[in-house]
Amino acid sequence: MNKYWIRTSMVFLILSILAACGSDDTNLTLVTDEREDLVREFVTDYKETMVDAYNTGNFNQLEPFLITNNSFYHSLRRYVSDSHSEGNTKDLLDFQVHQVFEDPEGDLYVDAIERVEVIEHGQANEVERDVRFELTKGGSDSFRIVTIRHVKS
Repeated sequence: MNKYWIRTSMVFLILSILAACGSDDTNLTLVTDEREDLVREFVTDYKETMVDAYNTGNFNQLEPFLITNNSFYHSLRRYVSDSHSEGNTKDLLDFQVHQVFEDPEGDLYVDAIERVEVIEHGQANEVERDVRFELTKGGSDSFRIVTIRHVKS
């Protein structure tokens, strides 16, 4: 019985922390100025480059899009390396940016839908998912990806 309460308390604590760390959509405003086009182009270029990096194992081409040495960077580096070494490939079937938002701190959030075909161990699988890119400003008015999250529809 004691283990049940400890486990329940830990789950509640973790969920509370995750909820506190999540972005609050009520604080986001829609971006409709010239930055919207720049951000759309940036994330589309990233997605195309990411698929190429996945297929070739050349992670270095993704570095201009990322904040180096954060957890997302290291996870993506490992994902690209492992997938390439296993002989997996990916084709980008469709990628559409729906909306761009900004929070009070100036960080940008990009909602998009992606459809890819992943071939793992000779098996093709089509995957479609809604994603949210979190961007921040990089040097010389460029953007950098902080993270990308799957958005449950």
